Amino acid sequence: MFWRTGIITGFLFVVLTLTVRELFLVPSGDLRIHTLDVGQGDSILLVSPSGKNILIDGGPDTSALEHLGKYLSFFDRRIDLLILTHPDLDHITALPDILKRYRIETILLTGIQKNNAPRYESFLYQITQHTPSIIVADPAKDIDIGDGLILDIIWPPRSTARTKPSKANNTSVVIRAVFGSGSILLTGDIETKAEMEILMSGADIRSDILKVPHHGSRTSSSTWFLLAIKPALAIVSAGRDNQFGHPHLEVMERYRHFGIPVRNTAEEGTISLSFP
Repeated sequence: MFWRTGIITGFLFVVLTLTVRELFLVPSGDLRIHTLDVGQGDSILLVSPSGKNILIDGGPDTSALEHLGKYLSFFDRRIDLLILTHPDLDHITALPDILKRYRIETILLTGIQKNNAPRYESFLYQITQHTPSIIVADPAKDIDIGDGLILDIIWPPRSTARTKPSKANNTSVVIRAVFGSGSILLTGDIETKAEMEILMSGADIRSDILKVPHHGSRTSSSTWFLLAIKPALAIVSAGRDNQFGHPHLEVMERYRHFGIPVRNTAEEGTISLSFP
């Protein structure tokens, strides 16, 4: 008798927990932005007002997969758009597992080639087998997600596809996500060279929020780039006590000099924001 009561009580507890969680995740009419705490890497989840899921990068390990379970409904096994900014391990590692766990509708990538990159090669093979739509980043073609969310592809040039750069950072996909009067600039790991080329292209990169390029490395966040963006907030995705010293102190001082507040996943964990 007592064990039956215990089972029923446990079952009701699980149902109640799931119900409360699902209510919390009901689409709110806002654009939700989650910079996931994946350590020394990047993984960012955007959830549109009607519940469309856009995942940018997969981080350096499988922790991004665990975070998706927190911020997506238990019954939602769909990612509408997966964006791989570039194939370095700190951005791609969880993606093969995510492909197995979730139904991916569309994937956007640069199309670059990379030697001695088994994780990237495995990922490319997987997506050709299981993903209905694969598109190559092209600044001439923005993406209309619906719900008033537009992804303005800023970088890299379409001609980058099929090239074999010695360093992938400067070929990172850069996207300005615009929703209503709010915008966030997602920069991958671009460095000063790409920042200058973006400025020379004349692209509109003014944004309310900036995902700090390359985890706050001294190779990025150049003065003119920050002046062109004019962000009200910058977010660093970095690991605690990481071996690279990211974000570098002189870079953070540059942000302070321009009056740009900075939040850091290494200090706060996952950083969640929303645009109404």
